[in-house]
Formats: sequence, C-alpha cells, structure tokens
Amino acid sequence: MILMLILAENRGYFYNMINKDSDITIFGTGKVAHQLGSELKRKGNHINAVYGRNEQKAKKLSKKLKTKHITSATKIPSNSLVIICISDSAIPKVVASLDKNLKVAYTSGSIRLEDLPDRPYLGVFYPLQTFSINKLVDFSSIPFLIESRSELFEKELKSLASSVSNYVKCANSEDRYNLHIGAVMVNNFSNYLYHLAQKHLDEHDLDFKLLLPLIKETTEKLEILSPIEAQTGPAARGDKKIIQKHLNSISDPKTKALYALFSELIPKEIKKHEL
Repeated sequence: MILMLILAENRGYFYNMINKDSDITIFGTGKVAHQLGSELKRKGNHINAVYGRNEQKAKKLSKKLKTKHITSATKIPSNSLVIICISDSAIPKVVASLDKNLKVAYTSGSIRLEDLPDRPYLGVFYPLQTFSINKLVDFSSIPFLIESRSELFEKELKSLASSVSNYVKCANSEDRYNLHIGAVMVNNFSNYLYHLAQKHLDEHDLDFKLLLPLIKETTEKLEILSPIEAQTGPAARGDKKIIQKHLNSISDPKTKALYALFSELIPKEIKKHEL
C-alpha cells in the first residue's frame, strides 16, 4: 500500500525517465495554466519556464511553480514540451509562430488538429474539466483526451497525462468537438441557471446555499440513472397549476421565458422515452 502511494505521488518522475529530453514550458497564465502547471509539478514533472505576455502574471505563476518566467516566445528552451493554456481563438496564431523544432500541445477541446499548421510534434492535451485559479480539483478523475499526428508524440502525451490522471484516452477532433458541446451544456448552461435561481432567491432574501444539497444530489444521481430517468419536478409530473403559479411569481423576463420553455420541453422528452 505504501509503495502504491509513493508511485501515485511520483508518476511524473517516470514520465521524466522515459522522456529525458523534454521539460515542460507552461504557455499562458490563466486558470488552466495555474491548475495544470501546479498538478504537473506536484506529480514530479519538471517545469522549466512559464511564458506570459503579462510579466506580472507570468512572474506570479512562475513563483508558484518555482521556475523562471519569460515574456518572449523566442526564449522558450529548445528541449521544451510547450503546453499551450490560452483562449481558443489565439491558439492557431501561437502554434504557427513557435519554433518548428519545439514539441507543442494545446489544452482545447474545440480546436481541430487538422485546422492547425503542420509541424513535426503537435498534439492535443485536453483535460475535460472546468477550472478556477483558487479552487483545487482532483486531477486523478479528470478525463484527459489526447491526439497527435505523430504516434510517438501521442505516446509521450499519454504518458504525461497518466502522471496526473487515471483516465487517459485518445480522442479525435470530431469526438473532442462534440464532447466540448456537451461540456458547455452541462457546465456553462447549468451554471447560468444557478445564477438565475440565485437572482430570484436574492429578490426574496433567501440564501442560494440552501439549494447546494439539491444540486449535489441531482448530479450524483447521474452516476446510476440517465438524465431523463432522473428528471423530477412539476414539468415531469405534468403539474400545470404549479407551473403557472411559478411563472406568475417570476419577475425576471429571461428567467420566466426559460422556465416556460423547459416546462414545455421536459414532458415531451419524457413521453418520447416512454414509447
């Protein structure tokens, strides 16, 4: 058991032994860069630099990772595996600008590998998770989706991902793209609904945190039930009286419109699955 714990905490050292010529440069200073860089280092991987256009932000992250910071891409060490952690729209231009001899991987789910300039070592290193700078996450359960045109580089990226996660698999651009659509729905859209619910409760001096156990239970049920099987509430029961009372009580037009739309769609979807 002790040996297993030691191995789990030091998986990065095994990556370094296999890929002796590659140190990691974190390219970016945002949420993904902070979380991923910290976890890679914690698991024994060597971070040789942090690149950031904003020197103050680059310096802050480099201090956290106990490495140097650079503000010019020409200063990226030649033996680097550059992990790009920046906005999707900026990735193509950055990939095209980097030295062709550098190994490069990016952390986006929506950018297709075939849409980027060809280079000897280019790959995808996509952690399917939402990140905040100050909220720690359990990397061991995060799916890492890997892709590269080079079979050798793909193996290297899988090895690196395996140093932090127990769930590493190859996924092509089409699969990643569709998973990203699903991720936006379950994460970003649901979070917006939490925001609307909080606004409604704030109007009535009620604490949004009272809903947190419900949110948790709703999510945990999906481990054993499909979303449509887990659906409950007035719309699922066809309780039109309650639905109308709720609509009459909601003051925000956007919230009212979404409540009405979901209340219309949910019973239709349930009926389809009952056929």
